[in-house]
Amino acid sequence: MFDIKIRLISMLGLLTIIVLVGLVLDYRNVATKPIRTGMWLAVLGITAGIFLTLSAVLPENEFFGRVFTEVRTTQKVVALTFDDGPYPPYTEQVLDVLKEFHVPATFFVIGENVKKHPELVSRIASEGHQLGNHTYHHIDLLKADRKVVVGEIDSTSQVIAAAVGSAPHLVRPPHGFRDPVVLEVMAERSLKVVEWSVMSRDWTNPGVEEIVDRTVSKVKNGSIILLHDGDGIASQASRAQTVEATRRIIQTLLAQGYKFVTVDEILTKMEDSKG
Repeated sequence: MFDIKIRLISMLGLLTIIVLVGLVLDYRNVATKPIRTGMWLAVLGITAGIFLTLSAVLPENEFFGRVFTEVRTTQKVVALTFDDGPYPPYTEQVLDVLKEFHVPATFFVIGENVKKHPELVSRIASEGHQLGNHTYHHIDLLKADRKVVVGEIDSTSQVIAAAVGSAPHLVRPPHGFRDPVVLEVMAERSLKVVEWSVMSRDWTNPGVEEIVDRTVSKVKNGSIILLHDGDGIASQASRAQTVEATRRIIQTLLAQGYKFVTVDEILTKMEDSKG
C-alpha cells in the first residue's frame, strides 16, 4: 500500500504537469479556437492545486479529514486555548489570570518546552486545565515525512505523560497545517485534531486593545479561541500583551454571559446538540 503522502505529492506533480502542458498548448495555439484547451487545462490544474493547498491550511476545511474548529450550540460557552508553551514567565502569568477568574483553558504545548519546564505543565494540569499535543519542535508537518510526523507526536505525548501521568488525546498541528498523512497518524493514536474559529493574531503583538477587539468581535456560542502563551521553541518574544488581553477578554465575555470551558467540555456540547 502506497503512503498517502506519496499519493498526494504525485497528485500535485500531475497537476503541475497538467498546468505546464496546458500552457504549452495554449502558447502554441494547438487547440481550435474559440475553445482553447490548453488554457482550460492550465486553469483546471491551478484551481485544483489551490484547492488542495487551502484544504491543508484553512482551519475549518475537512476535505482531508475531521477537525474541530467550533461547536454549534445554543449555550453561551467558549473555549480558550493557548499555544506554544510552556514559556516562563508568561505561562505562569496566564495561569494566574485564569485562576483569578476561575476559568479553565486548554494548553497545546510543545514537547521541547515541556522537557525544559515540566513543573509548568504539572501546574497546568493540577489547576484543572486541559493539555494538548503541539508537536515536539513546532515544525511544519506538511514538509515532514511520515516518520518525522510520528516522532513529533509520540515524543511530545511521552514527555507530557512523564510530567503529568497521562498522555493527551487532543492535538493541534503547528499553524493548523495538516494533510492526509498527518490526519492518518493522529487517527491511529485516537487524537482529536483541534483547530480554532477565533484567531486574534496575538503573536504579532499588535497591542492589547487590538487583541481584545479581534477576539471578542468574532466570538459566538461554541467558539474556540486561539491565543499564545508561548513563542515556539525560540522563547524570545514577549507575551505580555497576551497576558493582559486574556484578562480583558475574560472580563468582557463574562459580562456578556459567556461561560468558559475546556475543549473536551465544548466538544461535549456538540454531542449534546446532536442528541
